This record gives sequence, C-alpha cells and structure tokens, in this order.
Amino acid sequence: MNLTRWKSPSVQYEETPDFRYGLLQSTKTGIRLAQILPGSGNKGVAIKLIDSYVTGRDKIPYDALSYTWGDGARTKFISCNGRRLAVTPALLEALQRFRDKDGVVTLWIDQICICQERVKERNQQVQMMGDIFRSARKVVVWLGEHYDDSKLGMQLANQLRHIVRHQNVNELQAGELDAHGLPGRGHKKWKALAAVLRRPWFWRTWVVQEVVLNPNVELVLGANMLTWDDLESIVGLLEGPIPKIWQLDQAFSTAELPFSRINRIRLRHRRLITTPTTPTPSSNILTDVWPDESRTSIENDQADDPELLDLLLMSRGLGATDPRDKVYALLGLGKHEIVPDYQTSPEDVFIEFAQHQIGSVTDLRSRKERSGAEVNVSEREVRRAMVMLSCAGRQNQERSLPSWVPDWTVNLASRPLIFGLGERYSAGGSKLGMFDYDFDVGLQLSGVLLDTVHHVGSALLDFDIPGDPHTLISNWWREAQQIALERIARSPGSTLYLDAFEAMRRRLHMCKHGYYVGESRSRRRGSLLDDADLVTDAAHDAVSTLTLGPTRGRVMFASSTGFLGLVPHGTREGDVVFVIRGADVPYILRQYGHGYELIGEAYVQGAMGGEGLEMRELVPQDIVLR
Repeated sequence: MNLTRWKSPSVQYEETPDFRYGLLQSTKTGIRLAQILPGSGNKGVAIKLIDSYVTGRDKIPYDALSYTWGDGARTKFISCNGRRLAVTPALLEALQRFRDKDGVVTLWIDQICICQERVKERNQQVQMMGDIFRSARKVVVWLGEHYDDSKLGMQLANQLRHIVRHQNVNELQAGELDAHGLPGRGHKKWKALAAVLRRPWFWRTWVVQEVVLNPNVELVLGANMLTWDDLESIVGLLEGPIPKIWQLDQAFSTAELPFSRINRIRLRHRRLITTPTTPTPSSNILTDVWPDESRTSIENDQADDPELLDLLLMSRGLGATDPRDKVYALLGLGKHEIVPDYQTSPEDVFIEFAQHQIGSVTDLRSRKERSGAEVNVSEREVRRAMVMLSCAGRQNQERSLPSWVPDWTVNLASRPLIFGLGERYSAGGSKLGMFDYDFDVGLQLSGVLLDTVHHVGSALLDFDIPGDPHTLISNWWREAQQIALERIARSPGSTLYLDAFEAMRRRLHMCKHGYYVGESRSRRRGSLLDDADLVTDAAHDAVSTLTLGPTRGRVMFASSTGFLGLVPHGTREGDVVFVIRGADVPYILRQYGHGYELIGEAYVQGAMGGEGLEMRELVPQDIVLR
C-alpha cells in the first residue's frame, strides 16, 4: 500500500458562491464572531462565522480586532462558511498573521461580523460597539507588517521597555542616551520608532473607543508585540510624565504623538488623571480647562463618562473614512442622546449634535424661568454650548454647514480663546442673553455690535506652512506692528501707562519679538523622537508659538474706532465685532442676508472683561446666525 501525505485543496474562490449573511439572533445583544480555522503559509484563509451574544451566559469568549481598513476597497477573498467573502487587503494581512496553525482563533472583526450592506444592522451594531469592545477578553491591534525600517524602531522600543522595567527609569533626557546604550539624537532608529508611532492606525477615530474601553490591549507589528501599558511607559520616557490635568484644548496636541492624545482619553476614562484639589459642585471639565494645576480638572461626578463634546474636541485631529464616524465612533464612551443612522448625511449628524447642545441650554432656561432665576454662564450646559460655538465658524469649516455648527472633519485653525491663556475672559458678562435655535430662522443670540473691522492683516501663522518658522513669525509680527502703529495712542484699549498693543502683547504672553512664552509650567518638553528641539532657544520657541500661541491662525486687526486685537485669518474689512451676552470672547460676524455668518473668535484689547456691554452708545440687539 502506498501512503501519500494528505494536502488541503487550494481554495478556488472564483468558482465558489458568494457568502450571504443571515439575520442576527438578537437585535439587542446578538453579534457574530469570526473563527479563523487552522492554517499557515500561503494556504487560503478560511473562517467560520458563528452567532453569539455580547452579554449573558451564552456569550462565546472572543478577542476584538482593531486595524485600519485602508482605502476600504474589498479586493481580496477568503472562505467564510465554505463560501467566498471579499475583504480588504489590510484585513487579509491581519487574518494571516493571527491565525494559528493548530487551533481555532475567535475574533470579533467589524468588517466581517457586521453586514456592511444592511444599514439597519450597521446602525444597531455601531450602537453596541462600546459593549463589544468592553466585553472582549482583550483588544488585538494590527499595525501592519514591517516597512520603513520598522524593525529597527521596534528594536529601540524593546530597549526602552527594558530600561523602564529593569532600570527603574521613568524619564530620559537627551544627555542620558549614551549611558543607557541608546543611539544618539537623529539616529535612524529614533526616526523609525517615530514612524511606527505615526502609522495610520494611530490616526483613526475608532481607535479611541476600541482601546479605551478594554484594559487589555496588545499592539502587534509583524512578529513584534507590545502591550498598551508598555507603549505608555515608553512614550513617558520620551515625552516626560503626562500632565495631571484633563486638557481639552486640542491645540496642545498639534505637535504631539497621536498616541499621547488617545492615552489621555484612556487614562481619563480609567479615572487616573486627577488633581489634589477637591471638586466643587459647580466644577466641570469645560470650566476647568485652563493650564493651572491648582484648579480642579475633573467633573464632580467622576463616576460619569465624559460628555461627547469633550471626546470630539480631544479626538478632532483623528480621521475617519466615513465622516459620520467622527461622532459615531465615540458614542460608546460619552453621555449623549444620539442614535447612529447611516442613512443620515454627515452634515445632518453634525447639525443634530449641535442642536442637542443648544437644546440643553433652552431646557435649562425653561427650568430657571419656572423658579424665577436667571441663567448664569457658569452653568455646565452654557459652558458646553459656548465651547461648541468657539469651535465653529467659517474659519473652521470645509463642509456645507450653518456657520455655528462645528465641522468635526477638520482641525481647528487656531487655539480656541475660550480655553484662555492662563486666565478666563468675560467679554459678554456673567448673564446669558437670548440663546435659542429656530429651525426656520437659525441660531438666535443677543448682545452688542462693538465695532466694524477697518484694517486687517493677511500673514498666516500655522505649524504646517512650509518655510523657516522664525521668518514666518517675524513677518507676522512686523505686519501686526504696522497695523497697530497709527492707532495705539487712541485705541480704547490703551491706558495712561500702557498702549493697547503693548497691553495685548503682555496679556497674551508674547515676547517683544512675537513669540509665545506662556504656560512654561504646564508645558511638556519636546519628545526625544523629534529633531525640532536639537537646537533650542527658550526665549524664541517657534514650535510653541505655531501650535499653542494665540497668533496661530489669527491676524492683527484695527477697528473703525481704534480697537486693536486678533481675528481669524480670512476676516475682511467690513466684518463686525459682536459681543454675545454670556460669551467669554467677542466674535467676528459677516453680514449674510437678513442675518450673519459666524467667522470665529476675536481678541479685542480693552473689551475682554465686559467693557463693551457698559458702553452707553452701544444698543443691545438680537441677531441670527445662519
């Protein structure tokens, strides 16, 4: 008898019928799981798709896979329950990496376990996504195979992990690298590790929910693996300890690793970011965003999850293939009343969220009126609505939206002034005026028209503009001085001892050469992964100026009556400066039909403390933002 070794037949996907999804066993707790069948090498990937539940005694243990879809095109094929199923190349790569040659591997994978073509099912499963990741044994992150010297980067990561674990070191300085046997600054290993930490996976909005809700996260690159806690300690070595404040100001994240931004949300969710002070009943995240570690930075009710607005601000720079997922990907983390609906346009999703913020203020006003009380601007609902308004405006929009609705698909053009620069402004006073939304009219507000823009600059400061940053700052400062020169003596913001331009410079923490010098106490040092700080000038920090500084994305302006200050880049002559009752800062508005468009926030020297409301010649008026 001749014995021959049995070989599995190669899968001929072209001749195999396409897989068809059945209905889920339960629309409330039912999920599907992908069981990757044993295999290795070039053998085609085969899975068994089974029904399970996210909770309950019939729940089958599973791990959740986190990965990038790539361009979303499903051009590769696997065998699913004996039939052909199309998947993206990135997912096929992950399936090949995680299958076992001897045993079955059970994973929850969004692309496979959700029928993407059924909108109703997709809506239901996305609403359950938080529970799905929370209930997994662990989250397995696939960063991809090795490329761009990533093996060298992972070698360096393992060196740094060893230093943390065995040498009791929590922070590294540039001068200590040689003592620890590490390569010098600028070595290709540092560049390779930086490239690993900026791989596409780290820039996904879905990542936030996927890694925040489960304490056990493993990141896999090729044959290498790091836990999330390992990576946290490694990044801590490179960037120093994370701030102990829940910092919502996304501008702090402009030049940092996306990992650091995600990790702050993760630590906040796990209640590990705290301050030594005792919260007061009126304390909440959005009223305590100033970089002062002596102030409370966590909501009084720490058992509650962050508000969705907080999460949207912190994750604003992260991307999503589907714009609606900028909101939907965070629903499992925060408090909200939003139900996913992929038949709704991205614009309508953003508008609905903004309407919820305005509606909460309307409800608050109704409750106050019934008790005969006024609405104070320190109320949580008001603070959130004002922060939302400060993140909107034509300066921060690319989609076709009402000007008062934030476009969550773009980064903020400038650091929101409402977050303050070491202090809080109160241009609109302590009492809220009209603040209501009418479907047929728009957002109705009350306040005073302070002045009209007469002269405005054009030089733009931004971190991503090519060229020498010091030259950019010098040119901006020269233009600002020229605009202010003819008006500082008669500006309403000038005093007997200090002209308005000099007063603005000091209050906004800028040196006499136009560089931002504020917040040195709470600022993190530069990462060892960056070459930008190899030659530093503490007095002239271009990186800080172009990321955190008040002049980023703003230009100098002078009003018709002589006010000086900063307005959004793109502001035009003839635009108006309007002080909204209850708002921290003035706003630039542009005439639009019978109403106005919101352009963005303004800093007006001499009007940031409520002075505009006290001017007798200014008549209170109601306006509509469209």
